Amino acid sequence: MRSRPTRTRLAGALLAATAAIGLATAGTGTASAETVVPLERCWGVSPNIVDQPFSTARLFVSPEGRGRVVARVRDVSSFWIPTGGYQSVGRLDWHNLTTGRKGTSVNAASIGLYVGGPTFHVNTGPGTVRVTFSAVNRNALWAIPSTACSGTMRVG
Repeated sequence: MRSRPTRTRLAGALLAATAAIGLATAGTGTASAETVVPLERCWGVSPNIVDQPFSTARLFVSPEGRGRVVARVRDVSSFWIPTGGYQSVGRLDWHNLTTGRKGTSVNAASIGLYVGGPTFHVNTGPGTVRVTFSAVNRNALWAIPSTACSGTMRVG
């Protein structure tokens, strides 16, 4: 039989683990409905050249009603804080493989230090949807396109 101090330590450890799990999940709210859609890797040179490359391999997707979703690009960043980073014009082409519907959504966003990325509100209708993402990134001097990347998501 274990002594009382050992049981107390075990109970304390269990309580601490339970609290840690609670803290890790607290505040997630609607984020629990968000899913990650893997893409082939998209990449491109930042228009600021000496910067982090434009590189993403996923979309963060949240439902916005039946057959509608919000798809966000979050994995892009720029070290050029004093100049305000750069502008990215993203394009999301989609094809609902279940219904045959197709469409395109375009969104411009500022890319800063761990902030920014295009956001797309799309009404694909329910079904399996193939998406292709690409972007043109620009600063005051020039624009540089990224490669395109594709993935598949399920829209309810």
